[in-house]
Amino acid sequence: MKFGVIVCPNCKKVKGVDLSCKTTKCSRCGKALLLENLKIFYKTDSVGKLQQAIGLVNAELDGRLKEFKETLQSKN
Repeated sequence: MKFGVIVCPNCKKVKGVDLSCKTTKCSRCGKALLLENLKIFYKTDSVGKLQQAIGLVNAELDGRLKEFKETLQSKN
């Protein structure tokens, strides 16, 4: 199974999605999203890597990417 990270174009919520589906619904604003029309920021087969990628995209959008990467490195 392939997973991906998207950002809702309506409210900017970062979300993990199952790429075998054609659509998803934003949990924040409720907008129906067609996956073929969205940028997929990251693709993986691993749920653990998907969670990290969601965190990275969230941190990048919030301007905290450096801080997030430092936190990841200190856990390893």
